[in-house]
Amino acid sequence: MNCNDFNADIIPVNEAISPDILQEIKEMEKCGKCLQCLYSYIMLAPAMTDKELIELFGADMLEMDELKGELDELAGFKLNPYPNRLRIARVNKSLQKISLQQERSGKALVKHYINECIKQYEGDMLEEYYNMAP
Repeated sequence: MNCNDFNADIIPVNEAISPDILQEIKEMEKCGKCLQCLYSYIMLAPAMTDKELIELFGADMLEMDELKGELDELAGFKLNPYPNRLRIARVNKSLQKISLQQERSGKALVKHYINECIKQYEGDMLEEYYNMAP
């Protein structure tokens, strides 16, 4: 099985990862560069150390600038005509937890995520301000 065949939606958010799921991930062929690998990495990150994740994926995917587009898609920042709202919610919940971990808060994709969240928040505030009734 390769990374495109793996259903990362079975990875629980903010819970311990079962040995069966972990074994399935270990046996999976991973490219470490695609949307599906990044999704799996993000789902696993709150419950695993950087060292364990690097052993599984061959790299620290949270430091890979070239995956910003994939992160934007997973987090719902990129417009998508058919968004998977459950997956977006799961990714955001996991990334919020990751961003609170001091040792990971400075990683490239975590910084990018935080900056995109701030941009959205500022945009919402400006829109609200200009739409206020006199």
